[in-house]
Amino acid sequence: MDFREMDAWTSYLKARWHLVREHIERGDDRGDIVQTAIIIGLFAAAAIAIVAILVGKARDTANSVQTQ
Repeated sequence: MDFREMDAWTSYLKARWHLVREHIERGDDRGDIVQTAIIIGLFAAAAIAIVAILVGKARDTANSVQTQ
């Protein structure tokens, strides 16, 4: 990596840092709640699917146990 590439990379990082700082100081979270809600919904759906699979396996195992 030569000096020009390093200088360009440093400039890019500084610009990104300023954008992040500006976002933090502004406190604008308008789009973040939608992403958070979608992710939580996906985790909830995954948890329900896992529980359904476990219950199905447990039911099959219980039904296969032979009693006298």
